[in-house]
Amino acid sequence: MPATPPRIYLDHAATSWPKAEGVAEAMVEFLTNVGSSASRGNYASARKASELTRSLRSQLARFVNAESDHCVSFHSGCTSALNAVMHGLVGPSHAIGTGSHLLTSAVEHNAVLRPLLVAATAAGATIEEVSPDVNGLLSANDVIGKIHDATRLVALSHASNVTGAVQPIAEIGAAIAEHNRLRNKSNQILFLCDAAQSLGYLPVDVQALGVHALAAPAHKGCGGPPGIGMLCLSPEWHDVIQPWMQGGTGHDGRSDVMPESMPEKLEPGTMNLPAIAGWRAAMDWLAPLEDSAQKLAGLSQQLHAGLSSIGGVQVFGRPGPLPITSLDFGPDLPPDDAAAILEGEFGMEVRSGHHCAARIHRHLGTEVAGTVRISGGHGTTPDEIDAAIQAVAEIAAQITALS
Repeated sequence: MPATPPRIYLDHAATSWPKAEGVAEAMVEFLTNVGSSASRGNYASARKASELTRSLRSQLARFVNAESDHCVSFHSGCTSALNAVMHGLVGPSHAIGTGSHLLTSAVEHNAVLRPLLVAATAAGATIEEVSPDVNGLLSANDVIGKIHDATRLVALSHASNVTGAVQPIAEIGAAIAEHNRLRNKSNQILFLCDAAQSLGYLPVDVQALGVHALAAPAHKGCGGPPGIGMLCLSPEWHDVIQPWMQGGTGHDGRSDVMPESMPEKLEPGTMNLPAIAGWRAAMDWLAPLEDSAQKLAGLSQQLHAGLSSIGGVQVFGRPGPLPITSLDFGPDLPPDDAAAILEGEFGMEVRSGHHCAARIHRHLGTEVAGTVRISGGHGTTPDEIDAAIQAVAEIAAQITALS
């Protein structure tokens, strides 16, 4: 019986593994020795839980250069954070209402597109999509050129989870800021950024990027646990966003309505304190990684150079800051089968299919079956990238030999 190949994890665009040092220990420590809810009591362990929440909120606010700690609210993940801002600002009685023009792209993940479609329908708003190039990269001019007087929301991802393309967010943000400078306060454009693929990997400065709302999870580039995410919302939108969920917050329990202050108005229910403890530990681990950007860019260059040299394989994307790419072996080997071979014969865990971002596949010509995605992260080594390149080359050679 053949030996099982060693595990090589190359699906970091879905979630990071292994998690950052100290994450599991911090979660166990909280569950074992603290265990209380934040803002739900004035005894010692409850105060400790509240302090942990305050500490992480403050650290994340500094990490993305938010205007204040009050800008950061916690959610069950990036998807929940995106829903909170869309359903809290887009609607018939919301700040972004009937007749509004909403601008997004064909690169987006379903976490952006699905709530946006629902919110736009409820609001009587229209959505327009900007198309990317063959590498999944948007043109800033294409996006900016579609902004007009009725535009109230621009929702874009910072980086594509299919090709790794990093979008020109700062350039688009500067143009939106200029539009807003010429508008009255009630007609401002909200710039929403999905940073699921970038936070923890790339520098993310909401003020430098010109982003008003930034959503991100703990479990990808930050190396934290699943089940916790953040929304960073600029102060000018605090008063107008409406809670999309209601419940207890530990603040003014006599009232029938949610608090009006941020971030409490967006944080109903009991927080995921074990995950908050884990994310806090991950941020402590992440802070010293000064050489991370150079390493990730090197892995991307290595991955693209190696895969692009293999005949019979189509590679999507180009070298950039993130080691993410998609590939297609052609009609003789569907992506699902290719991923099964990579795991069964080579021990490689990769993603196949449409990656919850079906629209981009129309532009890549892979709308029927999707692609095989290879994605590295902080823990990925050059040897693992070499092993992936060699495995793809062997599979491609077998297809050629059989054809």
